[in-house]
Amino acid sequence: MITIPDSDDFSFRINPYTRWVHEHPERLLSDPRPELLENRRRCHPSDRVLVELGSGSGNFLLQLAAYYPDYHAVGFELRYKRLVKSARKLEKQNLQNVWVLRETAENFTHYFAPSSVDRVFINFPDPWPKTSQWKKRMVNTLMLDRVERTLKPGGTFHLKTDHSGYFLHCLSLIRHCPGMRLLTMSNDLNRQRLPGPRLESEFEQLFISKRKSVFYLVLEKNTA
Repeated sequence: MITIPDSDDFSFRINPYTRWVHEHPERLLSDPRPELLENRRRCHPSDRVLVELGSGSGNFLLQLAAYYPDYHAVGFELRYKRLVKSARKLEKQNLQNVWVLRETAENFTHYFAPSSVDRVFINFPDPWPKTSQWKKRMVNTLMLDRVERTLKPGGTFHLKTDHSGYFLHCLSLIRHCPGMRLLTMSNDLNRQRLPGPRLESEFEQLFISKRKSVFYLVLEKNTA
């Protein structure tokens, strides 16, 4: 005989992180739609937007929002546990210009008009090192086309990785993107100090502690 549990018993089967995300809609858009994000942005009027694709537990995104309070900082992340960690940090810092969406990085263009974003960041994406896995890499010609279409003229795309093969792969894609140019690159960001703030993701802090090289590039969308 199959026993059907009381409805209250079903609550024990719900991932607690999933529940937490859905109970905090003021910062986490668990079922995001473009109009919902636009409503949130009206509460902090600005036409300047920063986007992090794969925002993880939120360290980099929150540093970004704190350093640039006059910008909207929007993170895209799929994993519930990481979303919850981001939101808990948000509550402590009480930043009003940050939103995190449970959405794939590939769909980020659904939320922004063409030529409306100032900067896009991807920090330490999965390198998928085997040749058979390359098709899974986040950064490819299609993604760069999406980034270019969404950036304002003069807007920038920033990539960090600890994987030299992935870095070379990304550099090889630039020739397929005539609308963007290489602005900055570094083979070891830990030893080369570049202008601007040094904002570090969780992975970057880990790699620095292990004395691993951090590869970095910046692409700029052409202004003409």
